[in-house]
Amino acid sequence: MIKVGFCVSYDWEMLKRSLPRVYAYADKICFSLDKNRTSWNRQHYTFDEVAFATWLAQADPDKKIDLYEDDFSIDGLSPMQNDSRQRMLMAQRLGEGGWHVQVDSDEYFLDFGGFTRQLKKINPAPTGKEKPVNVCVCWVPLIRRVPNGYIYVDFKDQVPEVVPVATTLPHYERARHSGHFNILTSHYVIHETWARSEDELWFKMNNWGHVGDELVERNTRQSYYNLWKVLDEYNYQYLSNFHPAQAAVWPTLGFCPGKSVEEFMQNYKPPVFPLSPLRLAMRNNRNVARIKALYTKLFS
Repeated sequence: MIKVGFCVSYDWEMLKRSLPRVYAYADKICFSLDKNRTSWNRQHYTFDEVAFATWLAQADPDKKIDLYEDDFSIDGLSPMQNDSRQRMLMAQRLGEGGWHVQVDSDEYFLDFGGFTRQLKKINPAPTGKEKPVNVCVCWVPLIRRVPNGYIYVDFKDQVPEVVPVATTLPHYERARHSGHFNILTSHYVIHETWARSEDELWFKMNNWGHVGDELVERNTRQSYYNLWKVLDEYNYQYLSNFHPAQAAVWPTLGFCPGKSVEEFMQNYKPPVFPLSPLRLAMRNNRNVARIKALYTKLFS
């Protein structure tokens, strides 16, 4: 069984792009939405209730979606703690067993059907009782929309930024991350992370789960935001190491034409995955990982 959870918030309209890419392959879907329309950083946001309800009724012909509203912004918890807590409550709502997949509204799978087939090869029917694993995908972060297309992170021949999205046993400690063994796949997900309007990005930078550990100082956050605002399809090539917390994670920037995200996805050609099948198999082998960890511990 494939169970998919979405954290729904102020940017819910991005679900119009992310949901259709997974809907046909999901057995159960949960939308979790703060009942007070409050961010993880305890900030109230506007939310078009009528538009959301109208879209949801049209987007769920098979009645797969469970709209789960609760208090996901607890005073006294950090934004990241609120983020992780919401994900755990949503997983509990979906119930034990099966593959738990969490997709954010600004993430667009290029081949979710292929991803679910790979999950079922790893384990056709997880019960939650076996040794747990996470399964990771490769992000293609969109940085800025410019008049003729999108600036995105180009990883060249490096392993892209990866994120765990699926697990046999939810135990979210830091957003979707946990202590489970991570299996890497060559599946790509377009991540519309920074490619928003100026107001939308500023709100996100001040309210997302990472606000407590990335761009913490307001002056640094403002300076980074000002730099982002002047990016265009000509000067992007002179910037490198652009990630706000770990600079080298976003090593270089690229440009791809497209008047919309949909056009970008049509025009974008995912790079050849940098690891050979043998190297990927070695990377995903628990025993090899144990040996490497022991070697590092003994000789570092």
